[in-house]
Amino acid sequence: MITFLTVENNTLSQSFYNSCIARIQFHQLTCSCGHSGCLKIHGYYQRKVKTREGSFMLHVCRLICSECGKTHALLPSSVVPYSQILLVCCCQIVSAHLDAGDVNSACTDFPEVDENNVKSIIHRFRRHWLERLRSFRIDLDPIRMLVLKCFSFYSMQFMQIHRTVNRLHPQTT
Repeated sequence: MITFLTVENNTLSQSFYNSCIARIQFHQLTCSCGHSGCLKIHGYYQRKVKTREGSFMLHVCRLICSECGKTHALLPSSVVPYSQILLVCCCQIVSAHLDAGDVNSACTDFPEVDENNVKSIIHRFRRHWLERLRSFRIDLDPIRMLVLKCFSFYSMQFMQIHRTVNRLHPQTT
């Protein structure tokens, strides 16, 4: 998996994703095997994403390495791997939980997020991320710094719980 940095205030949509992909220089990307310049578009898959405007199916680009044959999904930093809920919403829920406030009211901007999603996010945070953030004094805000520090210290996107190799492509799109 390869994550590319995006500007925080951009709303995720298929057209935004496509424009980001069009600007990425594939020869600059590095495969998990360590080779550069060997990744090319292999195909696309659909993934459901929940946003402020509702949910939609995002066609995610897959890349294949000509050296090792591994495939990688190309995700924006606003998407949490293996989750339908965007990073900004996860951060709002976690912040509300840490402030001992009403976590359900933190999701009023995200009508697609229900009580079970909130409970799942809090459970994943407490089980996998709370001590990681505390150990390096990582703050939830600003989100861009959260992403950079999580990749720097853990080679993972914040709230990513699967140990899949994830590389950060630092070029801002």
